[in-house]
Amino acid sequence: MVPAPGRTTASVERYFQFSLLGMIVSGYLALAGSGALDRPTLVLTIAGLLLRAAQVAGLVKLEVAPRVAGFGALAYIAFYPVDFYWISGDFLSATAHMICFLAVLKILTARTNRDYVYTGVISFLELIAGALLSLEAGFFAFLALYIAFAIATFTSAEIRRCLQRHEGSPAQPAPRIGWRLSMIAGGATAGILVIAAGLFLAVPRTARVAAFLFPNAPRLTGFSNFIDLGGFGKIAKDDRPVLHILSYSHAFPRNMKWRGSALSLFDGRHWFEPPLPGREIETVNGSATVADEYQRSRTDGGRLLYRVDMQNADTRTLFVAGIPEFVNIDRPRLVVTAEDAIHVAGTRSESLRYEVSAHTGPPIAWLLTRAERARYLQLPELDPRIRTTARQWAGEGSDMERALRIQQNLQRGYGYVLEGPARGVKDPLADFLFVRKAGYCEYFASAMAVMLRANGIPARVATGFQSGYLNEVTGEYVMRASDAHAWVEGWIAGAGWTTFDPTPAASAGARPGLFDRIRMYVDAADEAWRQWVVSYDLGRQVSAATQFETAMRNWGRAEANPASGWKGLSADAWKRLAWAAALAAAFIAMIAGWRRLWPRWSRRARIRRIAKDGCDPREAALLYERMLELLARRGFEKPAWFTPREFASHLPAEEKPRVEAFTELYETVRYGGDAGGAARLATMLEEFGGRFIAS
Repeated sequence: MVPAPGRTTASVERYFQFSLLGMIVSGYLALAGSGALDRPTLVLTIAGLLLRAAQVAGLVKLEVAPRVAGFGALAYIAFYPVDFYWISGDFLSATAHMICFLAVLKILTARTNRDYVYTGVISFLELIAGALLSLEAGFFAFLALYIAFAIATFTSAEIRRCLQRHEGSPAQPAPRIGWRLSMIAGGATAGILVIAAGLFLAVPRTARVAAFLFPNAPRLTGFSNFIDLGGFGKIAKDDRPVLHILSYSHAFPRNMKWRGSALSLFDGRHWFEPPLPGREIETVNGSATVADEYQRSRTDGGRLLYRVDMQNADTRTLFVAGIPEFVNIDRPRLVVTAEDAIHVAGTRSESLRYEVSAHTGPPIAWLLTRAERARYLQLPELDPRIRTTARQWAGEGSDMERALRIQQNLQRGYGYVLEGPARGVKDPLADFLFVRKAGYCEYFASAMAVMLRANGIPARVATGFQSGYLNEVTGEYVMRASDAHAWVEGWIAGAGWTTFDPTPAASAGARPGLFDRIRMYVDAADEAWRQWVVSYDLGRQVSAATQFETAMRNWGRAEANPASGWKGLSADAWKRLAWAAALAAAFIAMIAGWRRLWPRWSRRARIRRIAKDGCDPREAALLYERMLELLARRGFEKPAWFTPREFASHLPAEEKPRVEAFTELYETVRYGGDAGGAARLATMLEEFGGRFIAS
């Protein structure tokens, strides 16, 4: 049975429509993966795309009049300023909303070739917006998906155009056109990505373009140098990574604090930094000396050497552990504030990389000036119960003893929760201490700082990050937005600024499970994407070339002296080599198995199609070959010099009648042009060998 002419034409049209929809979907996923879309836009866009998929599949009959579509587009253009000024408040977000709305509107109403061109342009705008905003490796998958759908769309559009031009012509597309176009699109996509990889390594770029074009793009840190009691819980629940820290010296202790800033002014509800001038430090050859000579000459402690990669940030603050002495950073100036925070001078940057050499000994007990002491003891009007409780908890003794008692009372008598008050309260600190008796770290830190001041001990609230986890894949410590933390620094006579943390300690984490391992690999891929794609500049290009040169030189040395080279390998290196050899063997076995099994699978797939739809007379040879395979399994192999009829005549009596009948029909179909006999031939084959389709 020869396929009906209209059937292959319909398959081309359906393939084209699904490919065009795939372009819109992959572009939308690239944009949605950047985090620039809010929930209503995400939900409405997904609903529109699913509706279009149902339309193309023939499950839903819905046609939108062009006039209605035009009215909807004009209405949204009128709505755009409202979104820009009063809803989104940001050009990028409002534009992303408009692109998604127009994409769904156009894909639902597209009827003409011009509409399809507009739809493709909109999908490309989605991809460009996603490229400017995305910092995760997932964008690469969406890019590859978009390229594959774009190639499939262009090729099927050309076939579709030719069919429309020669409508009524007997020439029709080859059978299974969708499968063949998919193979072409997949191969072309792989080739494009391979070529693009070569160009990528040859052409440096900069990650600052997106920040320049879209300075108000949504970012996240989880850190703030302004505390509003009651407004921090939502940020604490976000698990997106903010800091990636690599230790050059030794492993970090658990719950190490990464200090960003300190806040000394409190008005009863808010903590913030004072507007005091800072000390500017010029960087020389990319290095800034933060500590003075006395600090740098200390021997009463160890040293920390580490590198910090900060992303998704909208702050000029550097996060450091220990007492910083030297900072290597690609910025002209640093500023050390009155609260000992380190900021980058100039405009904010969405990503920073810096290296720190820090001292781990005790702080230096500098004397406070009268103005500084007054600032660290300043208190607004408080609930009288707070001062009474502060004196009762502190008791008698040294400043250190009194501070530790206050810390212990908060840790033991109060619970840690992420939720703030259910409604606004006039005095959030009194509500925390005497009503709810539960809160998050800002409440604990604020309560202790106020109580220390009420006892005449200078204090301030420090903000930054704590905990995080060690990514065993990359060897880096990862700080997420949910690891944002606040603690207390109290001035203890003879000891200087001393760290206190009144927040109840979290329970020790369990060993990483499967989900944690997957998260580590995803984070490693994202970090590699940021370093070698988003931030791939001339410096990274030189670094990659240097690493390659070093690897080749070391390999050459090992080749020149193979005995010492193999003996010098560590156990970890042997393990990596074993894994590499296993992967290579598995790949070779997969290729060998594919080359052996693919022809068989392909032939069986063609036989299934012949049995279902009929075939061209030339394809009847497949059915005859399958019949010979079934006979060979029974011990009857056809010699190469036998004709089909000769082979049938030499078979035993139990096989001869069926094979002769099959051979006669085969020759009629193959050489007599009886296309309708293909289905009968397939039926005979099934009766002859049994279950040829399943086998």
